[in-house]
Amino acid sequence: MNTFDRIKSIFPTAVHRSKDASSDLDWFETQDGTVFGIPTLELSEREQKLLRMWATPIVQSDPHQRKWQERFQDDAFRFNHSFRLISLSLQEVEEETFESFISIIRDFMPHAEIVLITQKHIELIEQGSFIDLHEFEDVLRAIASDCFIEAYAVYSERPQGSLSQVYRQHQLLMPYARLSTKTYPASQLLYHYLLQEQDFKERMHRTAPLMKMLDLSTIELLESLFSHSLNVSHTAKALFMHRNTLNYRLDRLFETTGYDARKFYDASLLQLMVTLHKSD
Repeated sequence: MNTFDRIKSIFPTAVHRSKDASSDLDWFETQDGTVFGIPTLELSEREQKLLRMWATPIVQSDPHQRKWQERFQDDAFRFNHSFRLISLSLQEVEEETFESFISIIRDFMPHAEIVLITQKHIELIEQGSFIDLHEFEDVLRAIASDCFIEAYAVYSERPQGSLSQVYRQHQLLMPYARLSTKTYPASQLLYHYLLQEQDFKERMHRTAPLMKMLDLSTIELLESLFSHSLNVSHTAKALFMHRNTLNYRLDRLFETTGYDARKFYDASLLQLMVTLHKSD
């Protein structure tokens, strides 16, 4: 039984965000990122208190914010250009501190979409050009120190693709971002998740969509790249391929999967996925 099914067994009128976006519902998010709504005024005061012990109310905001909140649940919404998603989880945040935090982030990232999910959960969407992540970590560190909060961050960069898919992966991986004010690439955390996850079927489920994108020739190319320590020149020579041809194929792989095999964390993840599926 998944999280929403458990919620449904307690609150029969609960609806999943992917099924309804009505303003007549109060929306909540659980720790694992499940978003659900319950008809307004249905809950007693006692039920609301109990509910808030394990779910956080979604920020009720303007139409522009609600549009982006809904896009995180919409599998049909895709970017046809490069984007980066930074997911932030905040701990020990009071309302006044939260507002100060958002104000500083807006000043630092004026071109980003800042989507307020809950008072403990913020999504930052950059399109086209991206801020320097080292500078972003410096800003997070300064805010955390001044506001006495902890901020955990996961990010993914994609040349194009589904926002909701990246968002759901971040919610799965956020518990693995264990150092406050450090910004983790999602590929690094997914690597650790796959190593620690004991359920073989779950690991296959998480990696199957990407493996379907890899044909035999691409897998052979990746294995050669891994065996040559990501050295493109040596790999091209071993494959009797021009270096530019190899880079072209790696560029196409990045566009298709969102993972760049020339980067350490992405390459480590791809290698683990290929190994897992070869042992299946």
